[in-house]
Amino acid sequence: MSAPPPEVNLAAHYEKERADPAMIKYLESLGIDPHYVGPADDPRRVVINEFAIVFKDHPPVVLHFNNQADVLRAASTPLVVKEGSSFKIRVTFRVQHNVVLGLKILNTVSKIGKTVASDEEMLGTYPPKNEFQALEIPRLEWNEAPSGLLMRGDYKSKMKFVDDDNKVHLKFEYILKIARDWSE
Repeated sequence: MSAPPPEVNLAAHYEKERADPAMIKYLESLGIDPHYVGPADDPRRVVINEFAIVFKDHPPVVLHFNNQADVLRAASTPLVVKEGSSFKIRVTFRVQHNVVLGLKILNTVSKIGKTVASDEEMLGTYPPKNEFQALEIPRLEWNEAPSGLLMRGDYKSKMKFVDDDNKVHLKFEYILKIARDWSE
């Protein structure tokens, strides 16, 4: 297994390339802001502030991650999904300080102690920005929630946001409740 590439300091890179307008224009075309300044009071590289399940025909169910208490609360807050409904996952996040390479989601779902799904979804490489951005998965189609008596119930889920350097940016647990109706 090869070592990760050395980290590039964007501010220093811009300073070095400042005299080359073509290079600056190229870097800006990649979405890199030459005037970006990271927050001094928050050392995190990736800030995930919202995880949501978005439905075709129902308002989304949302977990917010504004602080550590929100992360802990997610483990005891069931996200109700009506059986057979069409849904997507939406993640709202921001990258700070430097580029993050190969950001991905690792999600494991289990019922009665048995793993029923284990997914890895590559989100991509992102430069630092001041604004949050939302990304829906899958990007084009919709997932369909399982249905039937045997599929209903509570599923314990563990989700991690990891980059190519295996740095975990957020790890949390949540309960996915497949129900006959939204009100359950």
